Amino acid sequence: MVTKICLIGGEDVQKRIPLSKYLIEAGFHVTIVGTSDADFPNYITYVPYNLNRRFSPISDYKTISWLKHFFNKNTFDIIHTFDTKPAFLVPLSQLNTTTLITRTVTGLGTIFMSNTFSSALLRKVYILLHSYIKNRVHLTIFQNEDDKNLYLKHHLITKSNSEIILSSGIELKHITRKAARNNKIFTFICVARIVYEKGIINLLEAARICESKGYVFKYLLVGPLEENSKRLNQNILNQYKDIIDILGPRTDVFDLLTSSDAFVLPTFREGFSRVLLEAGAIGLPIISTNVTGVREFARHGKEALLVEPKNSEALANAMIKLATDKELADKLAENAIKHVKMFSLENVSKQYIAIFNAAINHD
Repeated sequence: MVTKICLIGGEDVQKRIPLSKYLIEAGFHVTIVGTSDADFPNYITYVPYNLNRRFSPISDYKTISWLKHFFNKNTFDIIHTFDTKPAFLVPLSQLNTTTLITRTVTGLGTIFMSNTFSSALLRKVYILLHSYIKNRVHLTIFQNEDDKNLYLKHHLITKSNSEIILSSGIELKHITRKAARNNKIFTFICVARIVYEKGIINLLEAARICESKGYVFKYLLVGPLEENSKRLNQNILNQYKDIIDILGPRTDVFDLLTSSDAFVLPTFREGFSRVLLEAGAIGLPIISTNVTGVREFARHGKEALLVEPKNSEALANAMIKLATDKELADKLAENAIKHVKMFSLENVSKQYIAIFNAAINHD
């Protein structure tokens, strides 16, 4: 008997295609709902919808209405959400139905990292909404203990209806090349959404500090600029164009990674950083921050050098140390290649399949 599952996410929902392959092999029929414009294989039913990432009551109401209509016309054995807003919009739309709903909290987003008044207000709204729909969610999966503990603190879940699956998994069999790490000019790469909370300012400042100390490195900053504030905007990025190659969003990220010497992510917080898994899998030594969502994979002195967030000087010193100590860089790279195997998509998908089957067979 085929089990019908609907996976719902946002603009990066195409990242669920590899997991879907494993689900299909296990007897699931997969429908994916998202806002991605990527091409989906014909063995997956893809349905686009409108989802506004930002707080927008009117837009959210329209999304809830669409979800109500969609699930009224299309029945599933289980609905599973990824991404921040579907985690509460989908349950809100299904309050009067009985279809199983599970979800993965891949991260808590900017509102839990910012100290602004608006973020504090949005946190209250976020918690209120999740309190309202908590009895409609059968199970919540987290990618780190800190996020789970925050939900427990606010009584949004119980220990019995929550699980931990570290990461969304990485398909290691598709990674057929390793980084050569032999550039004449040591090359650091950062792949991330260009927002303040990813520590982009600290990376820019660290590059300038390295330059002031007489070190000539190359820096690649890859990703879309998603912020236009006093803290981070295009004008600020332009001030560092003489030292950092700001490449914007790219389709050749894998090639850029394999042609680099080290990976840098000075983030303030993550759900579980998938890009660190990708960097580790191709054998890049890592410099990142000692924060939630990073240290679950990248351990200081083993796969990475971890510094405290928002510390540009410490970040610069770590970059100098890594670039000038080949033995250290080789050790971190070798350890990362070994350690990433426990986060393979094959292992992660087995955990998801077991959870979905248990939920469906739950009395």
